[in-house]
Amino acid sequence: TKQVKVNGMHCNSCVLAVQNSLEEVDGIESAKADLDSGITKITMSDDVSDADIKQAVEEAGFNVE
Repeated sequence: TKQVKVNGMHCNSCVLAVQNSLEEVDGIESAKADLDSGITKITMSDDVSDADIKQAVEEAGFNVE
């Protein structure tokens, strides 16, 4: 499990976009983003890199802090 801070989420649609984008990455089992804190908890296998996470978040239109 890993936690990342995602900047730019303003609504529940933003949260869903981040979660869905992360869950499309091979090796990520689940992603749960919190709108208030910006913290996203990711359950994943060990072979998922930070670059994979960053790319998925950026593809959803947001930034990893």
